[in-house]
Amino acid sequence: MSIGATEQYQRSPVTRDRIRPRTIFSIIVFVLATILTPLSVAGHWAHSTIIDTERYIETVGPIGASPEVQAAFAKVVTDSIVTQVDTESIVSDFLGGILPNNAITDRLAGPISTGINGLIGQAVDTFVTSDAFTTAWLTLNRAAQKGFIALLQDEPSGPIELQGDDVVLNLDSVITLAQEKLVENGISFAANVSIPKTDKQFVLMSVPALSQARTFYAFSAPILGWIMVLIAAMFILSILLARRRARTTVAVGVVVIASSLALYAATVFGEGAVNNQFAGTIFESAAVVVYQTFLAYLISGLQSLAVLGVMIIIGGWLAGSTNSAQRVRAHFTRGLNEIADRTGLDTGVKLEPYAPIIRWAVICIWLLFLLSGTYLGSISGVMLTLLMAGIWTGLEILIRARTTIEVIVVSQTEVIEVLDQA
Repeated sequence: MSIGATEQYQRSPVTRDRIRPRTIFSIIVFVLATILTPLSVAGHWAHSTIIDTERYIETVGPIGASPEVQAAFAKVVTDSIVTQVDTESIVSDFLGGILPNNAITDRLAGPISTGINGLIGQAVDTFVTSDAFTTAWLTLNRAAQKGFIALLQDEPSGPIELQGDDVVLNLDSVITLAQEKLVENGISFAANVSIPKTDKQFVLMSVPALSQARTFYAFSAPILGWIMVLIAAMFILSILLARRRARTTVAVGVVVIASSLALYAATVFGEGAVNNQFAGTIFESAAVVVYQTFLAYLISGLQSLAVLGVMIIIGGWLAGSTNSAQRVRAHFTRGLNEIADRTGLDTGVKLEPYAPIIRWAVICIWLLFLLSGTYLGSISGVMLTLLMAGIWTGLEILIRARTTIEVIVVSQTEVIEVLDQA
């Protein structure tokens, strides 16, 4: 009786539906990957945009050519000179030594001083639109990138400084160069102008945010370049271990899309915070341009991740057991089989036993290149995806290609019997 009871227990629906250890492990891996996905995306962006010197320069280099940033620099230098140098008084004293009539002197001093101030502004504008300013901007940002990495390692140096509760970028080198160019253009008194310290600093973040950045950098720096690949591997593992792989695949796609939307919402919120922080300052318009340009790669990557999430959902749906998915699969299968039959090849005999391995290998190679490099969010990523789709299709055709014809040997007696029955 005990044996019969055991067999009945093993065949019961309750026993078949129990949660197996691999299912529990699949759920744990899926939850961990879900939590880490937003952090991995942000970490990959930070590594690609901030830690990588060349990409950092490629990102911030064009900012120096934006009219808003140029206007901000020009206004800082021009306002400081005009404010500290009383050009009208200087012109009045000069005219007083030539013209004895004070009424005429006072009447001429105003327009002349206004013209001089205009010349100062024009000279500064000429500098900020010149190659010299572009070179100075790139030099400043190369030093700033190295200084920021040093700051994350708790070794501040270069133009990145700690000022009270703020982390600031010191613009002194570029402003000093602007003063030198003014002196070269004949505005000699520009060298004696002392620009306020607050006008020579660009606030990057607060000290509490720096503390969080240091913690994140310390733990993730060794794997920042590959962290998205690791997260993708965790999701793939959760799919392979799951009982219902199609549904798990769809869930992965939903997580990817949700993470992209959450991070995009964070960038929008951050832009609002930047607007509030610099509202009413000289750098109000420039700060928004810097923020948008600096996050352009991240936003482009988030858009690509959202598309990737949609593709994953479609893939999970196609792999499911719904009637619509089965009809679509049948349609594609017929098309691939027709193409495979026309090739005249017999590769399917050897490749079909390894079909699952081949398919997963293509997926893993695609994700490896897409997520580990700088393809995500670029036209190269689209081209890579199209290339891998073509390779996938070609391999599917080879897997299905058949030329072997099954021959049925029938004896003469069996043929006669069939004819008699007919």
